Amino acid sequence: HGSIMKSMMMIIAILASLIIVASMPYNVPLQGIQGGKKTLVLLDDLGKIQTFSIFFDELKSRGHILSFYQPESPELKLKVFGESLYDNIVFFAPTSDRFSSISFEDIVEFSNEGGNILFAVNREVSDSVRDLVETFGFSLDKKGTEVLDHFNGVLSVDTSLQHSYVLSKNAVLSSSILGSYVTEIDSVAPVLFHGIGHSLDDKSVLAVKVLTGSASTYSASANKPIGDFPESAGQHTLLVSAIQARNNARVVLSGSLDLFSNELFRASLGPDDALPGNELFCKELSKWGFGERGVLRFSGITHFKSDGSPPDVILHEKERPDLPLTLFPDPEITRNSLVYRIKDEIVYTMYVQEFVDGEWKPFCADDMQMEFVMMDPYVRRTMSCRDGRFTAAFVAPDSYGVFKFRVLYRRLGYSVLHAETQVSIRPFKHDEYERFILSAYPYYSSAISAAVAFFVFSLCFFFSSDSK
Repeated sequence: HGSIMKSMMMIIAILASLIIVASMPYNVPLQGIQGGKKTLVLLDDLGKIQTFSIFFDELKSRGHILSFYQPESPELKLKVFGESLYDNIVFFAPTSDRFSSISFEDIVEFSNEGGNILFAVNREVSDSVRDLVETFGFSLDKKGTEVLDHFNGVLSVDTSLQHSYVLSKNAVLSSSILGSYVTEIDSVAPVLFHGIGHSLDDKSVLAVKVLTGSASTYSASANKPIGDFPESAGQHTLLVSAIQARNNARVVLSGSLDLFSNELFRASLGPDDALPGNELFCKELSKWGFGERGVLRFSGITHFKSDGSPPDVILHEKERPDLPLTLFPDPEITRNSLVYRIKDEIVYTMYVQEFVDGEWKPFCADDMQMEFVMMDPYVRRTMSCRDGRFTAAFVAPDSYGVFKFRVLYRRLGYSVLHAETQVSIRPFKHDEYERFILSAYPYYSSAISAAVAFFVFSLCFFFSSDSK
């Protein structure tokens, strides 16, 4: 029976730990990291390097060191002695079924360790690649389908005449993701797309719909009749999307491999030979996807009393030799803790920077909040900003225990900031209370009136005589 109880307790402990891990939204501390320049490019055929030469030359001009491999290459490695060889992966091998020296699970692990990935697929995508992108939360449309549009197409490059080369300007309005393509959205040309659609979980806070179809766009098979409804239609047809994982790694999926090709970069959109916006779109998207933009970091977290004095420091607990070790810790105050008193006026500051154009610059926003938390937030303040320095002032709650300063900043296009600093709040000491408390005046008056009444009654009792 004892071994059974131990096994049950172990199972309960494991389940509890799994629940706790699953409920944790982000690691602490968490901030953005400047993207690296070592980039692995995977191609179905190395002869296609020239097909995407403009895009690859753009990456090289930004300092990327490109390494080209086929998935079946025996020399392909992601790690050596446990150290990652690359910072980014460009996955332009949609028809690959297997790797020679690595596995699809290694690609997932690469992202889990902070690596960025750019996927580009087409309608011939293999089942293995389908399963791989589904691991990241993308769901590709059925085999044989493609994105079609009979009103926003380009017939000059559509040799099949099936309206599968579609135009779209329905891009996410975030300059941190698409940079100048969004800031100049009125003047830039639409993106020319030829490929397969996909979908995302609308409730996911990690997903971003980067480029969607127009009102007349839909996903279906061009050679088969449509049933009750196509795979997707309108803005529900996703062309390009992205996911920023809980470790701030970025995964971008394009349903069109041709989107990055020289052919569509230089395709003619009409009689005036206007070019599509593919080159600018891909350039700006890759900057965000590879951590060159939209990256935030914090530093210099400080907190102190409003008069400038630091909090008290409790270095160690009281010695209690008469009690067992398990009863030593105080539940209200942590060891080596910084301690404030209830009703203290506290000031919290942190410095935030954004990675812009290859350098770190001060970041300011009017919607960053700080919370003072013990299980639940007791205080929530929107911080003011000046030259990247965020500040919040508040009064410590009238409740003592172990608290945390917590900042969780999650905004579209930016890496997530998550910072926590632990402090303790103590009650007033016996000699810190006011001599006379205003709220106790009724009790004072009742005690004094009772004493006076007793004194008057005693006088009356002793100095009065019975009249007969």
